Amino acid sequence: MIYSVEHIKKDLTAAGIRAGDTLLVHSSMKSIGAVEGRADGVFTALMEVITEDGLLVFPTLSDKFVTNQTPDFNIKNTPCWTGILPELFRQKENVYRSAHPFHSLAAWGRGAAEFVAGHDSFETAFDRESPWGRLLDRNAKVLLIGVGLTSATFLHPVEQWSGVPVLSDKPELRYIVDDAGNRTPRTIYWHTGAHSENYFRAEPLLLKHGAIKKVRIGDAASILMNCRETYQILKPILEENPLFFAQLS
Repeated sequence: MIYSVEHIKKDLTAAGIRAGDTLLVHSSMKSIGAVEGRADGVFTALMEVITEDGLLVFPTLSDKFVTNQTPDFNIKNTPCWTGILPELFRQKENVYRSAHPFHSLAAWGRGAAEFVAGHDSFETAFDRESPWGRLLDRNAKVLLIGVGLTSATFLHPVEQWSGVPVLSDKPELRYIVDDAGNRTPRTIYWHTGAHSENYFRAEPLLLKHGAIKKVRIGDAASILMNCRETYQILKPILEENPLFFAQLS
């Protein structure tokens, strides 16, 4: 079966995605199944559902490529490792990518340029005033297509904002490189990611309180998350027990 763009749009609408939403998408393109127009068909469906009044965001993480050995980051040329959809999305017309060597975001829609602006000015990718914090300000939704909570990068800032000790002891030096080859140094404390394999532990709690729900996009078993509700539920838990994700019992 080949899913039409209209079918994917109906799945998105049934999941609870609406015009004007700010939507961060984590994705496994393979899990969706065959789609009319392939990746472009998925983008069309997403864009037509949230419309130009919304904001479509993909994580374009590049920390696996921007390392101590290769410390340069270029918005246009540095690839991301978060899947084929983010990699193609960041290259699309009218998409803006934030200038962060590790955890950049790419955005399309109303206020996209302003949304990603200034990301490189923060010492951590997930600063509360960074684009990741702006997701919370905009009451964003996170759609995890064919992947689980272990892929929900938004839970990284939730940990950081709740005081969980997840930042590196020392910053690392990286360079923002413009099209003319000018290199601007940035020192960044990075999120260790040590707990992400245990993020599934929050699923029963978040489901119980309605902060996430299970949905289907094409063939893909998926999750829709409300950023603000997730943060409000997990913050007091993580403040009381910073080892909530670090220890399984």
